Amino acid sequence: MVDNSGYKEIEIDALKEIGSIGGLHASTAIANLIKKDVMVEVSDCFIAKAETIPTSFGDREEIVAGVYLDAYSKGKGCMMMILPMKMAVKLSDYMTGRQHHEPWLFDEEDYSAIAEIGNICASSYLSAISKILDHVMLPSPPGVAVGMLGAILQYPASLVAEMSDYIVAIRTEFTIEDTRYPGFILYIPDPVSQREILEKLGVV
Repeated sequence: MVDNSGYKEIEIDALKEIGSIGGLHASTAIANLIKKDVMVEVSDCFIAKAETIPTSFGDREEIVAGVYLDAYSKGKGCMMMILPMKMAVKLSDYMTGRQHHEPWLFDEEDYSAIAEIGNICASSYLSAISKILDHVMLPSPPGVAVGMLGAILQYPASLVAEMSDYIVAIRTEFTIEDTRYPGFILYIPDPVSQREILEKLGVV
């Protein structure tokens, strides 16, 4: 469920613009890594309440890969990238030079490959935010989990419940060799960074 209550349309547009800038940087970085044309586009940005997060992003039983990172600035926020399993497998195949066949069992090499992709995407988005705030934001080493979407989302939901009432969700589309894959970047800013972002963009 989408719930943008408490946020003005101009604020949502501003957050979406940050996502678009981050997506452009991520596209270039991933393309250089896997030697394939990649486009990371932002199709939507919305706000979800903590209690609705496990049901806001599609089928709870879909198997996905989630990459989680802490985001350090004046406080500690966090980010999570969620990829459909089919895309995670394709990215891993490109990076490792292997070819998976269903049931797509991941090993340590696959987890490492997806962690690197997640690190690139998260760093690209944090770089875009850093330029707006004019101070450095650093990601922690990434952690990777594969499982049902509902279970993967439980952790960010619990963090949002502790830190804030809402999560910023950036709906993305990853295009590789003319095939589109839906995904999400979730950003939970620390309260200070959230306020500064909106102030810098002139929307508060």
